Amino acid sequence: AEIAATYALGPNQLLSTNAPTAVASMSATNLTLSWPLASAGFTLQSSTNLASGIWVNVASPVPQIVGTNWQITLPANNAIQFFRLSK
Repeated sequence: AEIAATYALGPNQLLSTNAPTAVASMSATNLTLSWPLASAGFTLQSSTNLASGIWVNVASPVPQIVGTNWQITLPANNAIQFFRLSK
């Protein structure tokens, strides 16, 4: 992922070690999460309960490079779900 991001960013930009800000957008059938391409190496995690502290990596689908962002599109459902980026 870091090699792909470095290639896509070009020779004049470096990868960031700062925690990225994720952006969420919702359509009728999908939730799309994206974060800056320079923040390679972060993994999207989900949890259904913030109090339990159990976070699992979102293994599928894998993040795709879209423009200058990493992006994951997940099917929308009615279940409560929280997301975070972790390194």
